[in-house]
Amino acid sequence: MIFAGEYEHRIDPQGRVAIPARFKMAFIDGIVLGRAYDNCVVVYTPEEWERAASDIAQQPATSASARKLARLTFSGAFAGTLDRSGRVVVPMQLREYAGLGEDVIIVGTGRFIEIWSAAAWAEERRVLDTEASDIAEAAPQVAPQPEQTQIVVRQYEPETPGSEA
Repeated sequence: MIFAGEYEHRIDPQGRVAIPARFKMAFIDGIVLGRAYDNCVVVYTPEEWERAASDIAQQPATSASARKLARLTFSGAFAGTLDRSGRVVVPMQLREYAGLGEDVIIVGTGRFIEIWSAAAWAEERRVLDTEASDIAEAAPQVAPQPEQTQIVVRQYEPETPGSEA
């Protein structure tokens, strides 16, 4: 599944956040939350987590930056499952790291999703909007993939608690 779009959500007093309805099936076998590199929470499917973890674990242990990346990634990773309502607990450690309050934005980024504080996402979105051309120009060239991937795009509509199917 390709994750796309942005969704307004709330973290409840128990630290739970609802995963957008269109993404829930991707997490039926579990969910892994961790520290992203941009002060937000990254959310992986088990398969994508295995891929990312394997890439990091293959880095040479003799490299100081590889060891730091492994510490950053693995010490902040939490595996879980969605509850019957499609919610997951965001551990306090990750909420503090990302500065998450009650209002959050869940952002699809292709292979995984991110959970941002509403204020931090507003600033990130401003930067993305004003620097879009420069970002595209500096992006590494990507070779075409042999398999077809279906991309789901939807019009932005804020989700409210209880509106999930």
